[in-house]
Amino acid sequence: MRKRARLAEPKGAAVTSNLSRRWRYLWTHVAALDFDANDTLDRIAADAKLRSSERAKYINWVNRVVRQHVEPTLDAVRICFDLDKSSKCAIDNWVKFAIAKRVQRLELDLLENGETLRQPMRNYTFPYKQLIQSKGSSLKNVYSNFARTQPCMSTGLKCLKALSLKCVNVNEEALQCFLSNCPVLQYLTIHGSGDLVHVKISGLSLMLKYLEIVFCLGIETIEISNVNLVSFSYLGPGINLIINNVPMLDEISIGEGYSGLENNVFGQLSCCLYQLEVLTLDIYRPEENIKIFAFPQLPKLKQLILKVGAWDDDSLLEFTSLIKACPNLNRFVLQLIWMSPSKRRRKVRQAAKCAHEFLKLVEIVGDYGRTSDIELAMYFIENAIALQKIVIDPRNQILERSPVGTDQIKKEESARRRAKQQLEAKKPPGVQLIIL
Repeated sequence: MRKRARLAEPKGAAVTSNLSRRWRYLWTHVAALDFDANDTLDRIAADAKLRSSERAKYINWVNRVVRQHVEPTLDAVRICFDLDKSSKCAIDNWVKFAIAKRVQRLELDLLENGETLRQPMRNYTFPYKQLIQSKGSSLKNVYSNFARTQPCMSTGLKCLKALSLKCVNVNEEALQCFLSNCPVLQYLTIHGSGDLVHVKISGLSLMLKYLEIVFCLGIETIEISNVNLVSFSYLGPGINLIINNVPMLDEISIGEGYSGLENNVFGQLSCCLYQLEVLTLDIYRPEENIKIFAFPQLPKLKQLILKVGAWDDDSLLEFTSLIKACPNLNRFVLQLIWMSPSKRRRKVRQAAKCAHEFLKLVEIVGDYGRTSDIELAMYFIENAIALQKIVIDPRNQILERSPVGTDQIKKEESARRRAKQQLEAKKPPGVQLIIL
């Protein structure tokens, strides 16, 4: 039986290797290589001067592992570290290694200190031309232990089922290369590419089911037609989004432009609104932007997830107009990221009543303990007649990679106490209140 393992940090891996001769080289046979160094990224976030030395250590670690790996195939390879085009030679070799091993899942997560993107001119560029032109023998100077037996690299591409590229530049030609040479590709994620301008996904022969394009700031057009796509995610500037004949598409995550709702988002999605079952919206300044929108009916929607960037004491009750447009909603999630939260003492307001017959689960993440947080929770307690559970999670109020400080911990504790005081006595007996 092939072994599947998640590689530890280099130090831990060395300790394990020294336990016995039997275990020393066991990791060279694993079926999945996950080069995750999140602890090191945390240290770099705290002290940027460590970046150069830690990059060298990371590259040496990955090189050592891939040089000694002996299995002919791999299920997955994941690179997760702050790397850019200055490490092109090493990353090129890792990509060739993975493809030559007929990898099924390949992830390059090269984000800078946990940020969502870096300046595109510093990004590593995916070497798609080398993959469709190179023979396995071209790798023998790097990985001679398996190169002699490897087929043309384009053959390796035929095994790729999932490709995730973050802070990696790819252009339209590269995208078409993936679609043309990876016949079983089902998952494609592209974050922070500076080279994408026009994206076209079309063809019933494509196996692609999940497409995610995030923060590709030069993008102008995405056209999706005549495909059996199941899930589509887009976050970035306002674009010309064209979707036609996508009968299987039932899950969408979207946020366009400054408000998250620009360019007539719901109009762009009009061909599939009536079939959606899961919808995620990224919205900024809700009190300022939600009022002007008339939301269409979403009759089949079962899950609504709102990722909200809010300021000061923004009211959240404006979201009730969207919730009312989802008569069969079963789960509602609000993920709050406060830019400059503040608390004001005022009376709890109420939105117009509306019975939600199927809503069973409500989750509010990033609760800051403001009146606005409480009044939205009270809206569900009073109107969701089938409500079974309401979850209040005050963690991650402000998105940061650095360790949570004492001040943040105090704010979270304050939010917990306020939620318990305000909601515990008012919830119906059959509703479970969970405060994390």
